[in-house]
This record gives sequence, structure tokens and C-alpha cells, in this order.
Amino acid sequence: MFADRGIAATSLREIRLAAGQANAGAVHYHFGDREGVLKALLERELPALVGRRRQLLEGAGSTPDTRSVAEALIAPFAEMATGSPHERWAVQFLSRLNDDLSVSSDDVDSLIGDTGVRQAYELLRRRLPEVPGELLSERLQVGLNSFLHAAALRARAARGHVDDPTFRENLIDMFAAALRGNH
Repeated sequence: MFADRGIAATSLREIRLAAGQANAGAVHYHFGDREGVLKALLERELPALVGRRRQLLEGAGSTPDTRSVAEALIAPFAEMATGSPHERWAVQFLSRLNDDLSVSSDDVDSLIGDTGVRQAYELLRRRLPEVPGELLSERLQVGLNSFLHAAALRARAARGHVDDPTFRENLIDMFAAALRGNH
């Protein structure tokens, strides 16, 4: 429901009814509030994404190119977008969570914790010294949001103009180019 309709547009009551739970207090008992439900979903969905990102960041640390860091950040989203139905749902959920104005970026950070973005930023600082830090931070934030959204759109459609491997590689290439800008 969060992936389809958004975070703010989905009530705990609707979640309870969709789960077939007659007890009006069941969701509150198990999760407390909406933040508790979101935290539980993130605890279930993020370990695979963060694990994949960390694996790619390990390899990126030994290469001098920007693309390897872009791959570490975007490949997990792209892989989910072209993966199983559950993975496609998960990337749509993450996109909705990222876009929802009822959840601040501080709220998301407190729910998600360290996802490897800080490490990626430090690697990018060394690879793109000509890009001022504030500009690089902006490119990283806007780029992650934009390319997560692109992955969610692909996940929702489950197909596109190009095959899945081409989609994944192209998304990474576009993100790397966005990080570099005209530098």
C-alpha cells in the first residue's frame, strides 16, 4: 500500500484491514505507529540493499574512477527494479518513502541509518576534487532521488524500451555523468 499510494495516503487502519486483521489495535500493538511500521519494513528490506552497496563500495575503493562509486550507489536500486516482484515492490516503497513530504529527511535518516552514502561521498570527493563539496552533495542528493525514482518507474512498468541489463548499465552511466557534470 505504501508503494502504490504513498506513505501519507496509507492509514494504519487500511493496513490492518488489508492484512485481514479484525483487532483494531493489532497494528498499534505490534508496531506502535506509522514510524514503527516503516522501521519494520526498512529493517526487513534494507539489509540486502545496503549489503550489496557495501560490496560494491569495497571494489570502488580500489579504483580511481567515478563510475564505480556511481555503480555502488545506483546498482542496488537498478537490480531491485529488474528483480523479483518483491524486489520491484521494495524499490517502489523506498522511492515513495524518499519522496513523501510527511516524512522529513531527518526522519528517513533516523529510520534508515548508515546506508553507505557517506562512504560513497568521501570516495567521490577524492575522485572529483574540482567539484565544490556543496555542489557534489547537491548532485548526490538530487541524483539519488532522481535515479531511485527512475528505478521505481521501471519496477512499476516491469519492462521498458531496453532490456534489463542495458537498463541497469545505462542508469549507472547516467548517474556517473550527473555526478561529474561538465567537469
